[in-house]
Amino acid sequence: MERWSVQQRIFCVEQFVISKSIVSVQREFRRKFGDDRQRGAAPSRKIMGQWVRQWRETGSVQVKARTLRNTVRSPENIQRVRIALERSPRRSVRRHSQLSNLWDRSVRRILHHDLYLHPYKLQIVQELTAAHKALRFRFCQQMVHTHADLQFTGPYCSKLFFVGVFESSSFYSHPP
Repeated sequence: MERWSVQQRIFCVEQFVISKSIVSVQREFRRKFGDDRQRGAAPSRKIMGQWVRQWRETGSVQVKARTLRNTVRSPENIQRVRIALERSPRRSVRRHSQLSNLWDRSVRRILHHDLYLHPYKLQIVQELTAAHKALRFRFCQQMVHTHADLQFTGPYCSKLFFVGVFESSSFYSHPP
């Protein structure tokens, strides 16, 4: 809902054409439309200037219908990015954006919101072999035997223990 009705806008423009003074228009506006709830409420200089300029340019003080912004995420662009990504999936997003003549952020937005693809960081994970597991178990045993005679007195030391995972269902640990 608009704050100022079309009738109030027309009144302001007509009064401005007659008096050529925004202050006098505001005064007349308060006299005609003011009530106890809107005491002192009159359109600002800026608003009235916009109404007069709009009336001079278009001949109307109606609120302009707002058009939707032209979006880069059109079906054609989404399809172009999808095809380019299928052809060369290892190419960077930055390079895809250069080749498709789209902004880098637009390509990222298409990938994220339309193609449901998310960036990831490649993580190299080394598989633990039986030899690694044996080495870990030996290390835990050495640490337990080396520090068995020490008196653990700190608040965190009483909770210190070693855990080795050898299979998905078995855990080997030293009690604290």
